[in-house]
Amino acid sequence: MGLISLLKGAFTELLRDPKLFVPKMLSVTIFIPPYLALAQITAELARNPASAAGLVDQANTLTLIVLLMAPIWIFIDSMYPVLVQQRMEKGKLDFVAAAKHVLVRFLKIFLAFFAILVLFFVVNIPFTLLISLGMVTQMLPVVAVGVIGAVAVMFAGGILLYFVPTTIILERTGIVNAFKTGYSLSRQNFSLVFWLTLFSFAVLFLGFYAEGAFQGLGTIGFIIGRYVGGIVTVYLYVVNPSAYLELKEGEKPAPAEKRAKKRRK
Repeated sequence: MGLISLLKGAFTELLRDPKLFVPKMLSVTIFIPPYLALAQITAELARNPASAAGLVDQANTLTLIVLLMAPIWIFIDSMYPVLVQQRMEKGKLDFVAAAKHVLVRFLKIFLAFFAILVLFFVVNIPFTLLISLGMVTQMLPVVAVGVIGAVAVMFAGGILLYFVPTTIILERTGIVNAFKTGYSLSRQNFSLVFWLTLFSFAVLFLGFYAEGAFQGLGTIGFIIGRYVGGIVTVYLYVVNPSAYLELKEGEKPAPAEKRAKKRRK
């Protein structure tokens, strides 16, 4: 399995069955109102700092609402490995079955997501402090070191944990074993995972850039940008489990090997 064939395969899969976009587009639609309101408040604060007293409270309330809604997008995004597996094994999608699958495992999925978030936060503390120190002292080299360090940590973490979320979604395993299995699969296929992670970072960067570019058009641009970002994300959500399932399939012994093992037993 090569990188190019994997990326082409994911793109072809989306062309064959555009319904794969439906869950993410639903998620994007649900989150547009609070994100839009938060963006408008942030823009107003930038234009008129004197109005901060009331607007900061509104921004804090909206931020809390978004955090409380986080399980919704985690749930919806977690359906994608199941949907990709359905396409590979059955050739069709069953959204209800995918939702039920995720629901049964959702507590573990949510805890794993939280563990990854905390892990990245803790490891990035030194670089966050460097960035803050550099901004306060207006020392750009210090800011640059902090930013480079934070990006390096995110990239390394992306490689090592590339398959962890997919593992815990698809496999009947605990959180600790999911981390071990996902890490092991990444380590054994380091070259492929390195390029997949680099590609994912590049695509996400382009997605964020596109979102920012559209926001110059105002409210309509903001909404268009969110949907463009969602489309980009869906593509990566298909690439990841496609790689995982193909690599796991490659680990299975061939029928002749299975028979040989049985005879040895």
